[in-house]
Amino acid sequence: HFSDIDENDWYYDNVMDAANNGYISGMGDGTFAPTQATTRAQFASMIANAMGYEADPDVESAFPDVADDYWGKAAINFCYQNEIITGYDDGTFQPNKAITRQEAASILRNAFELTETTDELFPDDSAIAGWAKESVYLVKAAELMKGDAGTGNFRPTSTITRAEAASILMNAKYAGVID
Repeated sequence: HFSDIDENDWYYDNVMDAANNGYISGMGDGTFAPTQATTRAQFASMIANAMGYEADPDVESAFPDVADDYWGKAAINFCYQNEIITGYDDGTFQPNKAITRQEAASILRNAFELTETTDELFPDDSAIAGWAKESVYLVKAAELMKGDAGTGNFRPTSTITRAEAASILMNAKYAGVID
């Protein structure tokens, strides 16, 4: 149980199911921080956990800005070694940077090797970066990520909240992408 979520929250079942499946964890103080932006390190950890990886704490960090004693180093290394998440052009990972929706789509595509797409465009398709378009429509076709309830917009440069990340992982489980 997390002290900052309630059974009436739209994300309650997804957060609790994702936690019970071992995909996500709290903030270490009994909270989940559902409305907080998901960092690159947190998302790497969620993806690695969902894929059933086994942490190897002795492997040296693949990135100069991820210390060898950093809590998410093993998951980041796993995602990097499996070509799920890459670093930036300057060789950094930027673990504490908030992840955008289009970045998450690209990571999900790589992690789950999605191949089926859709030609049904989001209303804000023109806002999606060229490098991310294919990934965005692959995750849409797999029903891992959807548009906003009111507008149908994807909001590619918006960050993903921790509740949304948990929901994406449960969408992947229900779609059979994750065992």
